Amino acid sequence: MGGPNQANSAEEKLSKSIRFRTVSFEDPSREDIPEFKAFCAFLESNYPLVHKHLKKEVVGDVSLLYEWRGSSENAGPLLLVAHMDVVPVEPQTLTDWTHPPFDGVISRGYVWGRGTMDCKGLLISILEAVEALLREGFNPERSVFLAFGQDEEVGGLRGAKKIAELLESRGIRPELVLDEGGALVDFGIPGFRKLIAGVGVAEKGYLTIDLVARAKGGHSSMPPRHTAIGVLARAITRLEKRLFPSTMGAIQAAAFEKIKPETPLYLRAALFSPRLTSFFLRIASRWVPPLGAMLRTTTAVTMVSGGTKDNVLPQEARATVNLRLLPGETCQSAIERVRRVIKDRRVSVEISGMAENPSKTSSTDTTGFMVLERTIRECFPEAIVVPYLVIGMTDARHYSRISDSVFRFSPIRGSIKDMELAHGTNERLSIDNFKELIAFFIRLIKNFCASPAPHQKNHYPY
Repeated sequence: MGGPNQANSAEEKLSKSIRFRTVSFEDPSREDIPEFKAFCAFLESNYPLVHKHLKKEVVGDVSLLYEWRGSSENAGPLLLVAHMDVVPVEPQTLTDWTHPPFDGVISRGYVWGRGTMDCKGLLISILEAVEALLREGFNPERSVFLAFGQDEEVGGLRGAKKIAELLESRGIRPELVLDEGGALVDFGIPGFRKLIAGVGVAEKGYLTIDLVARAKGGHSSMPPRHTAIGVLARAITRLEKRLFPSTMGAIQAAAFEKIKPETPLYLRAALFSPRLTSFFLRIASRWVPPLGAMLRTTTAVTMVSGGTKDNVLPQEARATVNLRLLPGETCQSAIERVRRVIKDRRVSVEISGMAENPSKTSSTDTTGFMVLERTIRECFPEAIVVPYLVIGMTDARHYSRISDSVFRFSPIRGSIKDMELAHGTNERLSIDNFKELIAFFIRLIKNFCASPAPHQKNHYPY
């Protein structure tokens, strides 16, 4: 008889994994490390073959690194990446959830709860795939590494970064690194029946700055023409009016080239004309946020503060701005442009949070990408595989130091609106799609790590 943490089906394991509140915070002291350790114990009890045949190391506090040693020392390994931490649930949204976010309820063909999409569904599907392959007696030619970080949602500095440094110190250079980031998306375009399988080849940079306006202060009965808050408001207005220019970079151009042959006739004329495409995208990107995020460095004013009393002129007003940097931009060049746009010596621009340039762009002309693309086509023949710029941040960027073939994709299906569930209310993953994830990772490991000529048939349960 199994213990209280053991489950039978894959979806039951995913369900139970959601019940561990592995929430990460900017302030590490707020994290419940015993809860993370309990989650790791849950993995050990539910994946006995993985923990019997793979070497496991704990990195940092609770991050996990597994090694499945391959038969060839000369073949570059495969590194599969996921993370065990999840974002918090805002208390005021609890009543909006169909099922409590940490109950892992199975209902109506879904597993519900925080982390089902981001990213325990991915983590559990990888372990399910490896466990199934071990059960069938599969022996990889290439080594397979599994890296599960503890703090991806807050930068990955204590998890993925340390794992990457450890692998680098051992001279390990994976020939394929695969993390979350892209998905199978239905854009809902009339007449366009294909799914877009966006494989992230790079991700935008991240920069948080403060705009700070300072003034003398005094009594509100004798105000100057503009208080510090008024000066700050003018700077914010200028910044929001003058967007960073939209740019059709190499990644975006390659994506449109892949999509063109499948587009309906009413769109094809525009897409086959580079000038029309560029014009259309420049206009549309101003009004369609997802498109704008793909084509420009974005600025978002996220916090404002200033003043202490209704009859006291504030001596300082401050606005926090989060920028996501397009490849080719740097933190320094973005700050310089912000200063030029604001054009006000009374407002200083100060770095106040993370400042990280865009990641390197991985070439699609590699063995790793070709096998990944082939695997996606085999598992999802209705999808078009396109290179994709990831607009958020993932643990993948930390592994660029040890591999030139770092990609971001997991075959989670849905519309653009469905993708917003990942950090939102009613996050959920369909059981059918979850089984597709497992089948995908089984196929990927077989395609990339099998011996040159295995002729036996596979009998996997997914």
